[in-house]
Formats: sequence, C-alpha cells, structure tokens
Amino acid sequence: MNYTCSFLFLLEISKYNKVYKPVLAIILTTKIEDIKQSIIDGDEDKTRKLAEESLLDGLDPLKTVEECVYPAVAIVGERFEKGEYFLTELMLSAEAMKAAVEVLLKNIKGGGKVSTGGKGKVLLGTVKGDVHEIGKNLVSTLLMVNGIDVVDAGKDLSPSDFLRKADEEKVNVIGMSALMTNTMLHQREATAYIRENRGRTYKIIVGGAPTTQKWADEIQADGWAPDAPSAVLMVNNLLAKE
Repeated sequence: MNYTCSFLFLLEISKYNKVYKPVLAIILTTKIEDIKQSIIDGDEDKTRKLAEESLLDGLDPLKTVEECVYPAVAIVGERFEKGEYFLTELMLSAEAMKAAVEVLLKNIKGGGKVSTGGKGKVLLGTVKGDVHEIGKNLVSTLLMVNGIDVVDAGKDLSPSDFLRKADEEKVNVIGMSALMTNTMLHQREATAYIRENRGRTYKIIVGGAPTTQKWADEIQADGWAPDAPSAVLMVNNLLAKE
C-alpha cells in the first residue's frame, strides 16, 4: 500500500513537471509581457495592478524590474527619439514605470533582501534643459535594490546644482542623465565645472540615449553606461576602487 501511494505521488509530480510547470511558465511569461506593455502604453493603474499580481504569482521582484521595466523603458525611449512618442506619452510611461518599481521595490525591502548604506552613495540627476527622468529613475531603482544609497536630485539641474547637492550629501559618484542630443552637451558643461571646482573628488558617470563611450571619454567622465544594468555594474566597480 505504501509503495502504491509513493508511486502515485511520484506519478503526480511527474505529471506536474510535464504538464503544469510549462503552463505556469507560460502564464508568468505572459504576465511579464503584460507589465511591459502596460508601461509602454502609459497605463499607470494597470501597471500597478499587474505588478501586485506578479508578486502574488511568485515572480521575483528584481527579475521583474530587469525583464519588464527596463525593456519597456528602452522601447519608449526609442519611440520618443524617432518622433513616434511625444512628451505626453513619455511622461505617462514614466508614471507607469514608477508605479511598477514602487510596488516591486517596496516588496524587496520588506522582504529584507536589500540593505543599503554600506557600499557607497550615488547622486543622480538629469542635466539642465532636460526634464526626462524615466531612465534615471530606473537606474536609481536598480542601484537601490543592489544595496547602493541613491540621492535623486531630480531634473533640469545646472552644473552648480550637481556640485552643491554632491557636497551636501557627501556622495562618491555623480550620475548625469540626458535623453536628447541638445541637452547632452550640458553633461560636458557640468563635468568641467565639477572638475574645475573639486578636481577628482567625485567620480562622474554619464548616460542617456544619445550618449556613447566616445562622448564620455571626450568630456573626461569616469564612465558611461548604455543601460541601467550596466550602470549598476559600473558604479559597483567605481566604488570598489575607493
């Protein structure tokens, strides 16, 4: 009797692995795609609801941020650059993205998976003339979930704004974001201003759709990141050298 029960139990596990697990994987993959699409569509309420549901479904919140939020941000940024999206769509998508990471990041912190305050501190801001924060906000989120303290200085920051905030917060790294070709020129201005007044006190990194490694080298920044995950890796490397 015991052997029969054991066999039946193993048979059920086998059925689960062959039938139900693939189905569950499809459902969870669909959920990820739904969150991504809702961010692209700029549907804040739907995004929040789907993010909450993803946690109930057992999806890893950090993985969800990396697999849903960042790809969505990349698509929105690309559409904006091509003129397919305008400022309204960009801001709606930014709000949807913030709703998702708010739910997911809160869960990560609540679960005790993240402990900030030990690795270092990063100041993030969007340069003068640029009001787009979607990429900066994602970098901020990924840095925080990786245990790095983040000071978000906001948008449309002058060179003196960056330096003043960096001094006040005693940060290790300054990150400057620019989404448009004409505003990325202010990264050069801000970097030069900080170097002139503080030398190499702060490590400076730049990012944003129009930026490149060549541009970072040209303005003598300490690093460039093409995307949010790369920014986390670069910041970790810079902090490890201090």
